[in-house]
Amino acid sequence: MILAVTLAGVILFILAGLAWTARLVHIGNLDACELAEKTASPVPSSALEWPELHVHAVVAQPGEQSVVLLHVGWPSHPEQEATLMVALAADEARSLALLSQWCAGAASISPVRGDGGTLQLRRRQSLERVRAVLLAEDSGACQR
Repeated sequence: MILAVTLAGVILFILAGLAWTARLVHIGNLDACELAEKTASPVPSSALEWPELHVHAVVAQPGEQSVVLLHVGWPSHPEQEATLMVALAADEARSLALLSQWCAGAASISPVRGDGGTLQLRRRQSLERVRAVLLAEDSGACQR
């Protein structure tokens, strides 16, 4: 009886390790694919085409937290900065909290542009995502 329980525990431990490894491989593949797509374009004209960005500031509109200003920068090119005005998707409180955490922790973010002005910001080495609609972008006035 004890041997069977021990064997079941070992098998569960091994399966958990395999599942965790598969998750890490999946996240690594996402990072690699997104980076390959971004580096294929010659000169990015938008912050959403940068291979990665850092969120420097998150400013929510008082009274309506679904509209947010994001001041972002390209870590490899510190002179490149932009301000994005976005409308957060349905779960705006969680999205705003994630953006604030990423800002405070200087997390590496992978931006992905979707159809119709939609965008997705995904924290690298993680599956945390924020979905939004891009309302405006200002990249010219924020260069150092």
